Amino acid sequence: MKNFLLGFFIILTLSACTHSAKDPETANVKQETPTSQDDITKATVTDRHGDEMEIITNNTKNTVVVRLNGQSYELKKNIENPSFSTEDNKYQFTETKYEVTFLKKDADMVLFHAKKDQPTKKMALQ
Repeated sequence: MKNFLLGFFIILTLSACTHSAKDPETANVKQETPTSQDDITKATVTDRHGDEMEIITNNTKNTVVVRLNGQSYELKKNIENPSFSTEDNKYQFTETKYEVTFLKKDADMVLFHAKKDQPTKKMALQ
């Protein structure tokens, strides 16, 4: 009987030591952060006075973030015209093919106006 209990105890001890030392609950789990699928472009425009304005355009959400003189302005796309404006409708941002304008609407004041770098035109020789 003692041999049976001793054998049972040895088998129990050997089988208990074969499982993994780490519990599956405490194992390190890598979580992947979802990558943004937004179409975002960044540009910096300098006016003739040397002031710089950073423009971050999110084409997916139709928003623009304008950084000028240490302040950031978040503007949303207007439905009725091709410009962007803030929630309180105080600021307006307009971007054409060659110009950028950022203005304060209630004071009729242009805060920033610059021409974009135009590509050089090559003339064909005849």
